[in-house]
Amino acid sequence: MSHVDSRAFWDDAAKDDAAWYVATGSVGEDQSFFAHGAEETDYYLAFCEIRLTSSARVLEIGCGVGRMTRRLSELAGSVVATDVSGEMLSRCRRRLADRDNVEYVRVPGDGWLLGVPDASVDAVFSYITLQHVPTAQAQLRYLTESVRVLRPGGRAAIQVRACGMTARLTDWAGHLGHLAAGRRTLRAEWRGSRLVPARIAATVRAEGARVELRPRGRRHLWVVAEVPAE
Repeated sequence: MSHVDSRAFWDDAAKDDAAWYVATGSVGEDQSFFAHGAEETDYYLAFCEIRLTSSARVLEIGCGVGRMTRRLSELAGSVVATDVSGEMLSRCRRRLADRDNVEYVRVPGDGWLLGVPDASVDAVFSYITLQHVPTAQAQLRYLTESVRVLRPGGRAAIQVRACGMTARLTDWAGHLGHLAAGRRTLRAEWRGSRLVPARIAATVRAEGARVELRPRGRRHLWVVAEVPAE
C-alpha cells in the first residue's frame, strides 16, 4: 500500500461525500457540521489538557474540510492545516476563506510532515485521522514527526485506534454496516492499521518526549506527548 493510494482515496472521498468521510453520519457541510466539530475540538483539547492561547501556533494532522480547523483558528494565533488530499485542502481553504491565520500544507501520507520546520509549533492535534493510515510504520512516523515539530514545552494530542477484541469487533461492525450502505469502508485507506500501546510509548519516548496514553470509549486511544521545556 503506497501513500499515493491514500491520496487518491481521499481525493475521491472528498468529491463523493466529503462531510460523511470526514465524520460518518454527517449529511452535509452545514452549520451543524462545523458546530459539532467545534464542540469536539473543545472537548478533546480539554481531555488531553492542551490550553491554546492567542499566540499559539497549532499543527493539525488531517484537517479534511476544516470541521475542527475553524475552531482551532479561533482559539490559537495560527494554524498549520495538513492533509494528504489536495481536494480536501481546497475545500478547507474555501470553507475557511474568512480565516486569515490558517496555512495549508499537503503531506505525502507516509508519516512525514514535509514543509513543517523543526520546533515550529506549540501544539499538534489530530482526531480520526491516524486511524485511517494504512500502515503502522506511517502512523509511528507521524508520532515522531509530531515530536520533531513541537517547540520545547509543546504538547501533542493524537488519536489512534484502540487495541483489544472489543475495539476490533466494534470497528468491523461499523465497516460492514457502512459497506452495506455503499461506502468504500473495506479499503485499507479507510480501515487503517492498529498500533500496540507499548510500541507507541517506546517510539515517542525515544524522541525525548514524555508520553501518556488515554483511552476514550471502546474504540479510541489518545496519545498525549509533551516535549520537555528547556
